[in-house]
Amino acid sequence: MRTSEWIQIGFAIILAAAASIQPLISKQPLPLRRRFYITLLALIPLAAVTLARATAFFLAPHYVSMLRDWLTVALFLVPYWQTGQFFQSPNHQLERRLLAFDRWLVPAVAMSSGTSRSMLGLVLEVAYLFCYPLVPLGLGALYLAHRRGHVAEFWLVVLVATYLCYAMTPFVPAYPPRDLAGTPPPRAQTGKARIFNRWILKHGSIHAISFPSAHVASAFAVALVLLMVSPTIGLVFLVIAIWISLGAVIGRYHYALDVLLGAATALTVFLFSLI
Repeated sequence: MRTSEWIQIGFAIILAAAASIQPLISKQPLPLRRRFYITLLALIPLAAVTLARATAFFLAPHYVSMLRDWLTVALFLVPYWQTGQFFQSPNHQLERRLLAFDRWLVPAVAMSSGTSRSMLGLVLEVAYLFCYPLVPLGLGALYLAHRRGHVAEFWLVVLVATYLCYAMTPFVPAYPPRDLAGTPPPRAQTGKARIFNRWILKHGSIHAISFPSAHVASAFAVALVLLMVSPTIGLVFLVIAIWISLGAVIGRYHYALDVLLGAATALTVFLFSLI
């Protein structure tokens, strides 16, 4: 199996094992339903990789290889949903500390509940929307640049950086800062891009932060790998990663510390991958 496949299957199984022993070491044990869900999710990458490898019996090797390149995209969020099941209630003391850091670093931003209905607000909300397609876009950029030989390096850095953030998330249970800012502004004062972002988060997120920010970590991981193999394309993705980071903080989707540590995680993993 590929390294990326071992990472995805191994991490999913580790989370399932953690869920099974969590009631033995925690004062707030996970409900049986959640533990079952985490275990069930762990079977998805195992089954998907097995089926993808089995396509070698009726597909040409080139197509099987491409399928396995892109299968990792489809399995990318499995650990996100697993770690989300560990969140039961926020640590309010931790939230206060994260907000205090925001007030020190970005006081004007920390006092807001998110972006305003303005052109700047639209730009920042669109920036945050980019975190969803950025990883597949990065993989597609490797193909377009005729650098498909670097797919293994791409997935190593992206998966390790992102999954390290997921691994830390259960130990930092906190709501995003937008949820701590009181009553959100009326819909008439909210930009359509922000409404769309909040709809996605309402229906597709774990309703807690990932710490460090997995969105930022994956964005910078993509950019750093692309900078190494195709500097021009990498520079474009680096600008997008910075843009996403600003949208995450100013939009109050993440605390400033989440974002800084997410970028630092990606950089650290990237540097280690070069050794």
